[in-house]
Amino acid sequence: MGWHFWVDRGGTFTDLIGCDPQGRLHVRKVLSESPGEDPAVVAIRDCLGLPANAALPAHWIESVRVGTTVATNALLEGRGTPLVLITTLGLADLLRIGDQHRNDLFAFKQPSAPFLARDVVDVPGRLAASGEELEPFHCPMDTRQRLISLRDSGLTHAVVALMHAHRNPSHERACAALLLELGFSQVTCSHEVSAMPRLVPRGQTALVEGAVAPVLQGYLTQVRQALGPATPLRVMTSSGSLQDPCSLLAKDTILSGPAAGMVGAIAAARAAGLTGVPILGFDMGGTSTDVFCVGSADAPAQHQIQETTEIAGLQLLAPRLSIATVAAGGGSVLHRDGDRLRVGPRSAGARPGPACYRAGGPLTITDANLLLGRLPLDRFPAVFGAHNDQPPDRAVVEQLFGRLAGDLGQPPEQLAEGALLLAIERMADAIRRVSLHRGQDIRGGVLVSYGGAGGQHACRLAEELHLDRVLLHPMAGVLSAYGMGQARQRRRVQQHWGEPFTEALLKALPRHVWSLEQEARQQLQEQGDGAAGAELQVALALRYASSDQTLTLPWREGLDLHALLTAFQVNHQQRFGYCVASDAALVLELLTVEVTAAQQFQPGNGSADSSTGGSRATGRMVPMHLRGRGWTQVPLVALESVHGGQQLQGPALIVEDTGCIVLEPGWTAQPDEGEGASLLLRREQLPVTAQLAMEPASVRGELFRHRFMAIAEQMGERLRQSSRSVNIRERLDFSCALFDSQGGLVANAPHIPVHLGSMGDSVRDLLAQVKAGRIEPLRAGDTLLTNDPFHGGTHLPDITAITPVFCGGSKPDFFVASRGHHADVGGISPGSMPSFSQTIAEEGLLLRNLLFVRDGQILRERWRAACADVTIPPRNPEELLADLQAQVAANQAGVSGLQALVEREGQGRVQEQMRGLQAHASGCVRRLLKRLTNGDWKLLLDDGATLAVQVRVLHEQQRLRLDFSGSSPQQSSNFNAPLAVTRACVLYVIRCLLDDDIPLNEGCFEPLDLIVPAGSLLNPRFPAAVVAGNVEVSQALCNLLFAAFGVQAASQGTMNNLSFGNAQHQYYETIAGGGGAGHGFHGSVGLQSHMTNSRLTDPEVLEQRYPVRLERFGRRPESGGSGLWRGGDGLERTLRFLEPMRLSLISGSRRVPPFGLNGGGEGACGINTLLTADGREQPLPGAVQLDLAAGDAIRLQTPGGGGYGRSVSDQQR
Repeated sequence: MGWHFWVDRGGTFTDLIGCDPQGRLHVRKVLSESPGEDPAVVAIRDCLGLPANAALPAHWIESVRVGTTVATNALLEGRGTPLVLITTLGLADLLRIGDQHRNDLFAFKQPSAPFLARDVVDVPGRLAASGEELEPFHCPMDTRQRLISLRDSGLTHAVVALMHAHRNPSHERACAALLLELGFSQVTCSHEVSAMPRLVPRGQTALVEGAVAPVLQGYLTQVRQALGPATPLRVMTSSGSLQDPCSLLAKDTILSGPAAGMVGAIAAARAAGLTGVPILGFDMGGTSTDVFCVGSADAPAQHQIQETTEIAGLQLLAPRLSIATVAAGGGSVLHRDGDRLRVGPRSAGARPGPACYRAGGPLTITDANLLLGRLPLDRFPAVFGAHNDQPPDRAVVEQLFGRLAGDLGQPPEQLAEGALLLAIERMADAIRRVSLHRGQDIRGGVLVSYGGAGGQHACRLAEELHLDRVLLHPMAGVLSAYGMGQARQRRRVQQHWGEPFTEALLKALPRHVWSLEQEARQQLQEQGDGAAGAELQVALALRYASSDQTLTLPWREGLDLHALLTAFQVNHQQRFGYCVASDAALVLELLTVEVTAAQQFQPGNGSADSSTGGSRATGRMVPMHLRGRGWTQVPLVALESVHGGQQLQGPALIVEDTGCIVLEPGWTAQPDEGEGASLLLRREQLPVTAQLAMEPASVRGELFRHRFMAIAEQMGERLRQSSRSVNIRERLDFSCALFDSQGGLVANAPHIPVHLGSMGDSVRDLLAQVKAGRIEPLRAGDTLLTNDPFHGGTHLPDITAITPVFCGGSKPDFFVASRGHHADVGGISPGSMPSFSQTIAEEGLLLRNLLFVRDGQILRERWRAACADVTIPPRNPEELLADLQAQVAANQAGVSGLQALVEREGQGRVQEQMRGLQAHASGCVRRLLKRLTNGDWKLLLDDGATLAVQVRVLHEQQRLRLDFSGSSPQQSSNFNAPLAVTRACVLYVIRCLLDDDIPLNEGCFEPLDLIVPAGSLLNPRFPAAVVAGNVEVSQALCNLLFAAFGVQAASQGTMNNLSFGNAQHQYYETIAGGGGAGHGFHGSVGLQSHMTNSRLTDPEVLEQRYPVRLERFGRRPESGGSGLWRGGDGLERTLRFLEPMRLSLISGSRRVPPFGLNGGGEGACGINTLLTADGREQPLPGAVQLDLAAGDAIRLQTPGGGGYGRSVSDQQR
């Protein structure tokens, strides 16, 4: 028996645990960046008692396990290998564009999406969605010469990502062979990094692999050289398994540290005998906090894998344990926002770090804990200051808190307590997202706390989650390293199917499973991890034929089809809130076979020694600030002095080598009775002071802002999960919001801007109808539907579900609502986006406060009657009904959230905070008025209509008047924007102008006066057609307003609405164009602008679901306007149809180009073209409806954005 070493190499520190031949554990913590040898090797040598630079005796070390952020840091810091990307002809810009959505709805300057390739080459050759070859792969001579030129320029690493390679990798393999023949030294193919469909994330994953794999392998080579060839080295992966470096993919290590922590936390709970109860993990570090939730601490908990990972703005197909990260850590910065205190999301980082680190850093959560006595000053090592020999600086913390307290009019201790409260709220919300929001009941659960800052907040976090137990392992400060000792070698092999799940397939499954199992076992044996005693897990990723959302179920031989279908239905209902007919066909998307080697290490009883510093004097009383009590003397206790049977009463401070535990009042601490010698904290009673919630006013508003937003976001997540249509589930074309009793907007989840300012009008219309007696009084359990554009709606596909919230009275105390764009609501055109409708009746189903749910039951007869009352009813009523049920479920989540908040805080207080939030927004807008000036602007539309606005700032009255009287009267076409849309545009523009980060709410409107004549283009009368007003006039109206304020040139001024359909298919998408430039920023490229932010369906999914082929999607060069700040380029998109199809196109800026501002040039107009099957090109107008034959194609060239300011060349003329 030799030593085992487990290493967690982080960005700042490297944690190492050595397990000696007697099973004792030894801890070392060293800096990750140090001259000379790798710090892990230095720490190993120290454990072994060897002198510096001494060789490591191979027979002393039995194994080394490493988790590392090397690949992650290389990605985040842009230190990857330069690459050239080879992709399918016509799609060279696809991975740059992604899904078009912008991360910050209200930012003028939109950051470019990350892209890891230096150059892109698109090559001929095409596969169908089935994998069938349509055109052979080939490389023309000019393409070959270009590749050689790129190789000669130093780009010797290539990535290949071709359409449908997950179905048929032959083209990627042929391309890779050619690249190697041409002299490229490394080629990464997308089918090698993932068997999953979706070209954008699979291609991005391949780029990440190609960029950071050389960096990671270089690091691992250095470690292996130091250890010697005879020492087995294994690397931790994001999925919680260990891999041999030779078979390791770098993309699978991106979250290896958090994964190891989760493995360690589950092992700690299991060792403490905490089985059969939910386990919630809480790993709080300096920059962020990682959280997880599993149903119990059994082995299957570590097989709950998510197939995607998001990092640095990239969606990767990289399996990982289900861990969520929130930007709240010890280094989260405290700052003032007006009269409010904010926490994060910015972090002080390692440098300069918190203010107490003596490096000029800002106030942080760590400083708040220090000020309150929750971190004893003498527990810090003396490593700060210019010579790294001083303790933390409490004086500067007191000084900065005193200054902040003076600004906000609150005592410093109250501000520090408030900061902790805000941080706890954010972390609790993150845990709810990975538990309650996914249908996991956490009652009776245990919070496992670890990480450097976890113990300081664990009790309060447990209280927020209504948990009564907290577990702290002796290795809590280095639990990720400990988790590597608990991890097991594992090989995971996947096979993509994408075929109907039939009896015949089920019968063939054992043969395929056996083949994949043998492959996995052989891989285990080849990397030296014997397969004897290994465990086998088989999982089937199933989905409905009409859905892309998969659900993973375990499989074992002997299960019949009925049992699997039943399990799928039950689990689907629990996970997503709905299931379709029991006879609905399922599709087997992915088969996963995993072979796990036997456990090699069992938990021991703590550490034998540590180099992180010995315990200082304890057993004394120290001052600590307690909520509601103020400064109190509490005992300072060393963790190693707490023995079995001994029970500590809170409040107290428990200190150990790697952290500090705050035992809150009402809590007790006692060593557990299991094998792990962990400390178990129990809540005996909730202190009265905790119930009083004595947070300062500067914190209270921010706290409730977060709570309201969290409820709205939970509604949005419930809607996304439980919906069935591509529009809502994939494109995220929906919004959710909370309202006060009068229909005033309180908070909304920021999804689609055109929805945000308009739903309040719908709620107020409902209240008006109830008051007038046209609708019977509302009751608890009601949900009503409306899409009436003349009473708060936008256009008919956007259906709003409104649910009253009762808190004990006879009248609603609040309202919640969700609005979703539905794929088809009837009317003269499939997709309900007709190009030439002239009345609202032609656009589909018109609803005004239809009672849809009463006493929790859907009123199906009323719904059927409403649908039957339309000349052309909805074409897919089953999907429409399912998505409406998803909206009802989302609203119920909002009702429950508000009722729980009222129960906890009191109805009066919640209503007071709603009014306060609206008043705060109103104050922010009034401050904005001080820097605004008067302005006028007119804008001509393609159809000859005019939009006009006069902006008048009434400084004495602190009001802003927007007069649209100069706009054209309502049109006979459908280019009419309902008043709700006009209000939404104004609200969006005002929010963009604000420097304050506030949620959109009714208060933003309070200082505004809108003059919009009835019967005008921006306030049409019934029965005007409006479908284009919502999607087209809204975009032009934003351009008009931004120009009147003088801040931004015109963006593309259209959504480029493309819808197609027939009896079997209905589809709708909006296509991005160029963004307008402004002072200090260029216009965006390939991102949605202004009133939409819907996502684009991945091309592989698009071609799999619909009879179309994407032939081109890329940037439209030189279409952005010139200027000192250039307008963004538009895009070009060509879709070919494989079946006869009716197409509807609604687009703008085809005749009138997007204008420049302050001397900037115009953007190019958009161009629509029909490409017939016989090769002819036919120009199309901006609005058109066509019946296409199989083989016809449509090409959209979207407009560019306007430039801002005269360019340097223009100035020199």
